[in-house]
Amino acid sequence: MERGARILLLIAFAVGCSEPEPVDARSVVLVTLDTTRADALLAFGGSRELAPTLETLARESIRFVQARTVAPLTLPSHASMFTGLYPPRHGVRNNGPASLSRDAETLAERAARANFQTAGFVGSLALDRAYGTAQGFEVWSQPTGRDDRVRGQICDRGAREVIADARAWLAQRDRTRPFLLWVHLFDPHAPYVAGPECVERAGGHPYWGEVVALDAELARLFDDLRREQFLERGTVCVAGDHGEALGEHGEDTHGHHVWDSTLRVPLFVRLKGGSDARDDARIASVVDVAPTLAQAMRLSPFSGIDGRSLLDAPSEGRGVYFESLAGWARFRWSPLCGWASDEGKYVHSTSPRFTLSDEDERRDVDSLTSRAAEAQRARAALRAVLSAPRLAADGLAPSESGALALAALGYGDRGELEPEYPDPLEASSLPSPDASLDEYRAFSAAIALAATARHELAVERLEELLERNPRSVSALDELAASLIALERWQRAVEVLLERREHSPERLSTEQGLVQCYTSLGDARGARVHALRALELLVEIHRRRGELERAANFQALLDAERGR
Repeated sequence: MERGARILLLIAFAVGCSEPEPVDARSVVLVTLDTTRADALLAFGGSRELAPTLETLARESIRFVQARTVAPLTLPSHASMFTGLYPPRHGVRNNGPASLSRDAETLAERAARANFQTAGFVGSLALDRAYGTAQGFEVWSQPTGRDDRVRGQICDRGAREVIADARAWLAQRDRTRPFLLWVHLFDPHAPYVAGPECVERAGGHPYWGEVVALDAELARLFDDLRREQFLERGTVCVAGDHGEALGEHGEDTHGHHVWDSTLRVPLFVRLKGGSDARDDARIASVVDVAPTLAQAMRLSPFSGIDGRSLLDAPSEGRGVYFESLAGWARFRWSPLCGWASDEGKYVHSTSPRFTLSDEDERRDVDSLTSRAAEAQRARAALRAVLSAPRLAADGLAPSESGALALAALGYGDRGELEPEYPDPLEASSLPSPDASLDEYRAFSAAIALAATARHELAVERLEELLERNPRSVSALDELAASLIALERWQRAVEVLLERREHSPERLSTEQGLVQCYTSLGDARGARVHALRALELLVEIHRRRGELERAANFQALLDAERGR
């Protein structure tokens, strides 16, 4: 891929470098930085320069230093960037299996209708086109799931390959038309695998080394843009999708908590020529990306969305919504949602908290008593978001592309139905994620044991976890897998039967029961769960819109029932 990109670049320069067409001033480059903390940059509170390319761009930009994401997860955050809607409204609450509704109007679709060239280059199958992220992009490039690197659980490709693809497209695009180019870089996501020279430049920390490596590749893209004077005419937007905790508040990575270590993101907009460079301290969110870029592209304004154009004057009293339902989905911890405004930050859960805007979240401050009025206003704002009109749900992501690859890797779609998420403001007796750190560490240690085939120890640890939290669906899943590996069929049946009582229903649960009952010589029990597996396959493919597959499984189911 890189060799092909170089050839295209050489051809383009040989043919057209003498007198290139001027860049259409409506053109936009959007760079999204996965898992990148706000303080990766000096302009957003960093202590040392790690990313000179991004630092230069930030110095020439409007820097929104109070920007937050909508959820500390890749797919919901990007869905909000492109629609201007909060997750409860666009319906993507987790990293799969649900996909963005076809009823959504994305920035790319708007641009394509206005004769923009639209091209997206993404670094991870967490943004597989099956999840609706490609809506409106006429050119799309993503990991293949075949010869890309697999780091941990997520199939991805590095910044070098993503940017080589993007540069090749830039070199051969139609220079008579404006364009929207989206480049998504996944590199800082765990596990961190930056080269030793980048880690050394980052002071020895592998996470920051990934930021160093990412920035070095971005320099190639912006060198090309400078050569054709794009930066004198077009607009650049850089946005983080969420941060990385790096141990703050006891959280190692991201997803289950809503501390600012994972909510605060770098967000800046560079206007043509680097004009109007400054800090902007208004409360901002990634939902503002779509309306802001629509204005820069001179498209008609979005209506009925949550985001606002950051090129307009700040409005008084604005707040922004955020949530995390991942802890509920995996461990049945209480859902989290919150509201951040100039008054402070309110987080709702079974252990709600309110932190003043000038307080450090490292302090365990309970301001609910002294700030009851502010907390009440925040809850009212949350209720307004949760009650607002929603997009019609399309169902599950189709399995043709990356969904099955993700399932095999244990991330995203696992052949399961989408759960019915609870109302985050409803009264709940479930434990707060912030009070469940020890449980998560014990769970992580148990699955590490299972990953190295130490199943006896894994079973022991998982059984202990379930004694404390019998509702943990992830612990039930992992315990069943280890019991099956040990051929402890009867106990595995008990665990799997407990698991199938929880939402969402999962194909692997029924398949595990078929295997267990078959091994126990119980043909009748195996048949019951084989039929349920077929029923689930029919429903899963129907919700994915794969009607031919659904019909084929339905025919097989009918034949089996008739035996």
